[in-house]
Amino acid sequence: MRKTHFAVTLGATVALGVSAIAYADGVSENEAQVEGKVKPTKLDKKKYKPVNLLTGVRTPGTVTGTQQNPEQEHVSWGKNVKIKPSAAPTCSAPIEFQSTDAARAACPGKSYLGSGKANIELPGGVIYEGLTVSVFNGPGKNEVRLHTYDPRLAGATPTVAGKIVKSKAGRKYGQALQVDDAPDVAGDTGKITAFNAKLSKKSKVATARCKSKKFLWNREVTYDDGTKEDVTLEQKCKRK
Repeated sequence: MRKTHFAVTLGATVALGVSAIAYADGVSENEAQVEGKVKPTKLDKKKYKPVNLLTGVRTPGTVTGTQQNPEQEHVSWGKNVKIKPSAAPTCSAPIEFQSTDAARAACPGKSYLGSGKANIELPGGVIYEGLTVSVFNGPGKNEVRLHTYDPRLAGATPTVAGKIVKSKAGRKYGQALQVDDAPDVAGDTGKITAFNAKLSKKSKVATARCKSKKFLWNREVTYDDGTKEDVTLEQKCKRK
């Protein structure tokens, strides 16, 4: 995994005699990571075929209650992957803060695109691992909702609104998942430390080929203070 820091504009120093104190920013407080996996890995050179597509983010870092958390996410896929939300029906039902079963019951069956897991951490080292993530298509065109639920946190788990957009990560990338307002945990004193979801092959929403012999992911995360971090991931594929 390659990592680049950029646009770290909000760090500050205060002179005290001949010394200075450097204030922490989002980039220095966190260690951004991106997850990804395509299965199967043996694919045609030109024709896109349905695949299982895992995409996720991890943001380790000390949770003090005043830390800088991810505020926006732009996670891109290389051009060997295509996302076509129109391949599935949409769900416009109100599903936030409902159980996983209730959310799925409220939506058309084929609007459920896949699932994943999430972890959150609160100040004082209180950690909740394995929250259930469910991906629903819609409610609007090229929109998805990442619904989370855990019985330990009933009524307090967020639904993340995302949209499928053109990637801004460069010519090697085609599409991206854009999250304009990442949810706050406990009034932003806590943090989502891990979040992933797998689009199911059965949904036919994610397709892939093996033209360049590798799959690419790029994560650009913007923290609360406006600083940004950029990380990438590669996975090899084989041509049929």
